[in-house]
Amino acid sequence: MSAGRAEIGRKAVHLATAVLPACMAWAPEPWAVRGPVLAFCIVLILDLARFVVPAFGRWTHRWVGTALRPGEHRGLVSVHYLTGAAALLALVVPRAIGAAAMAYLVFGDAAAALVGRRFGRHRIGTKSLEGSVAGFLAASAAGLVFLAERPLVAIAGAAVATLVEALPLPVDDNWSVPLASAAFLAACV
Repeated sequence: MSAGRAEIGRKAVHLATAVLPACMAWAPEPWAVRGPVLAFCIVLILDLARFVVPAFGRWTHRWVGTALRPGEHRGLVSVHYLTGAAALLALVVPRAIGAAAMAYLVFGDAAAALVGRRFGRHRIGTKSLEGSVAGFLAASAAGLVFLAERPLVAIAGAAVATLVEALPLPVDDNWSVPLASAAFLAACV
């Protein structure tokens, strides 16, 4: 499988996690928190099973091995940061803020990666200007779904998410993007 196809597969999984911000915003009260926490626990258990149960490890490698990044073959997959951030935000911030911050990541990161790989010509470090613009637009639209009554704040939050995603931080962006944008939103709302 080519690197481009692997990235598309990774972003398809990323987009499937759109259920997390939806759950955080609209699920009945106990499930707005339980859903993200449960998602984190399930992903962690399945990922640990790759290392503990050799047959399961071989099976998962056959099905998702090409979509894994180099460090994920011998370590935990980065979706733990995403589900962990969702669980943490569901526990500590208002529902709309947590949902918007997760939506920035889910939709903005997917758009940035897909557009940046296909159309990115102007480099900003390891990222592309085209990908960052697409990420910002997707994040803005997603944020407006959850913060419709505060459109300027929603768009500014998308800008923070885009900036954090573009920076060469030593922290996985599945963790840094939602936490930084949630902190910004919480300060503004």
